[in-house]
Amino acid sequence: MGKSLTRFAFALVCWALGSVTVASAQDVRTFVPAGAEVYAPVLVERQRAVWPAAPEPWTLAGLVEQESCISLTHSRCWNPRSELKTSREYGFGFGQITTAYRADGSTRFNKFEELRAAHASLRDWTWENRFDPGYQLTAIVEMNLDLWRRLASAPGATVTDHWGFVLSSYNGGLAGVLQDRRLCSNTRGCDPARWFGNVERTSLKSRVPQPGYGNRSWYDINRSYVRSVLTLRRDKYQVYWRT
Repeated sequence: MGKSLTRFAFALVCWALGSVTVASAQDVRTFVPAGAEVYAPVLVERQRAVWPAAPEPWTLAGLVEQESCISLTHSRCWNPRSELKTSREYGFGFGQITTAYRADGSTRFNKFEELRAAHASLRDWTWENRFDPGYQLTAIVEMNLDLWRRLASAPGATVTDHWGFVLSSYNGGLAGVLQDRRLCSNTRGCDPARWFGNVERTSLKSRVPQPGYGNRSWYDINRSYVRSVLTLRRDKYQVYWRT
């Protein structure tokens, strides 16, 4: 979704990924936030309607948690009315769909309008109704399906590898992932079809610490985002897909 689109998620994960335990009574691998009890079934319905063949679709639930949860019990966690407002951007909902502004106040990009224009399932979504959970979750499914198709799986890639590329793109932009794959292909011993231990380690993203993001670099934030969703958050949501 691009770096600007996910700055809010960056801020959230700085805290969440800084402590895997979160709190002793809230194991991130097993604790299901209250909002998920309400909205995960809606996500299941939206995924089955838009992308019925999605492999390991509970990954989408892990993504929602990663995007929206400052902590597993925070009021914004799995909350469609979550908002971020600054002078440079406005983001809302489960996936922090963002409008970004230039210094002069003009619009740099508007992801909400891009989504409405790109997908028939979102054509009737209005700004006034932007907090509708069904539309928000449909948008998340549509965005991930689009990235899945654009990031064609190479021979030797697993489903988890493919999700790694998709999640990295969702967090930091498709162009960055394609660049990182090319860098990997030109790096001795690196397999551009594999995420963990391969493309995960090769990147042109900045490794300079960012003071506003817990002194973590864009590279660290992006790679931690993928690892958090795939290895910590998503598996507990499989239960919602068993019905």
